[in-house]
Amino acid sequence: MKKRISATTSAALEQTKAKSVLGIVLLSIWLIASIAPVYSQEVSKDKLFLKSGRVIECDEAWIASEDIVRCKIGSGTVLYSTDQVDIKKTFGEIAAKKFEEERKPLEEKKVLRSMAEMHRGSESYITVGIGKLGGDTTYQIGGTVVTPLGSGQLHFPISELEFPLDVWMASLEGSKEFAEKWKVSVGVKKNITSDAGKMKDSDWGAYFLDGYAWAEKDTLDIYSESDAELDALIMDINLRYRFYEKPSWAFFAGLGYIRQNFDYEISNLNQWYPSSTYYFGVDSPHDFVSGKVLTYEIKYSIPYIEIGLQGAFKKKFSVETSLGYSPIVDAEDEDVHILRDRVSKADCEGDAILFSLRARFDFSKNWLVMGEFDYTKIEVEGTSKTYDGGAYSHTIDQEITSEQIFAGLSVGYAF
Repeated sequence: MKKRISATTSAALEQTKAKSVLGIVLLSIWLIASIAPVYSQEVSKDKLFLKSGRVIECDEAWIASEDIVRCKIGSGTVLYSTDQVDIKKTFGEIAAKKFEEERKPLEEKKVLRSMAEMHRGSESYITVGIGKLGGDTTYQIGGTVVTPLGSGQLHFPISELEFPLDVWMASLEGSKEFAEKWKVSVGVKKNITSDAGKMKDSDWGAYFLDGYAWAEKDTLDIYSESDAELDALIMDINLRYRFYEKPSWAFFAGLGYIRQNFDYEISNLNQWYPSSTYYFGVDSPHDFVSGKVLTYEIKYSIPYIEIGLQGAFKKKFSVETSLGYSPIVDAEDEDVHILRDRVSKADCEGDAILFSLRARFDFSKNWLVMGEFDYTKIEVEGTSKTYDGGAYSHTIDQEITSEQIFAGLSVGYAF
């Protein structure tokens, strides 16, 4: 019985070996075929006929790619352009026909790419410029409030602080095209003026919150304006791919990330009480406080996707527009009320819409001028924690919105 089992096992092993050998042979044939030249060895010849009339004696000759014919002579190989070689005479009519059929789409792509590059100009460049940032970043609080003693519901908003963004900015951008249709760019904007305008602080229902039964919830009871000094920094990194291209226009899609830091110093408070006439029949006097009264810092983190269109006209002029969206904006802010020794910190999440329009004029081979218009709308919400004198006071709902418009002009060098 043992011998019969051994014989059976031996036969099975031999059969398995035969299958393995056959598999290795078939795999080897497949590998050889896959790494062979672009055009198969059955069209190889031992003579190379050039269009000039010259005949080259080769040990072996073959078409290696759409641009190159290889001629093996001894241990060396000589390369010839396919434009130099009479393909039909060297390799035969069937091979020549096959070569032309395979080469035609590649040539069309090259021509199309060349025409597109001629129309839109180089996408590898560096620019410097100047522009004006406008708009505001505003936060509101209200809604659910939680204190160490319990929780409650307030009307929304009970308070709003509007911080202006009116400053001039310098810009620097670098862009590099690679792998034919890909482009990566990095841009930085930094303010060169700091006077951003007036910060506006509004409080509704202040008397009602102070316990006056006769007061209404939604009257504007306290309003102030103060001077705002802004330190701003905006950074943007972007990766794009042109997925559909014609000689004078192209569609592209991309991914990007924007980081915005806005750091404020607020001073010279002018505060008054708009509802005093309504409640008391007389206008209350304004309160003035000189010097720094508040600091505010907010940081936006904006990863985004975009789709856009490029158009070129008369070779030197081109226009590009894009629409972007971010579903995962993160905003962190810190408000320090110096006069009240109060600090509020919030962490909010939301979304953003980004629109961009650029017009470019290449006035020489390497030099260009570019106009830019950008619009950004951010909406986020979360909660704010407030500390009075360093001790926890309460948590309250907070919403932040920001509308930003940037218009600028830059000059650049293309390479």
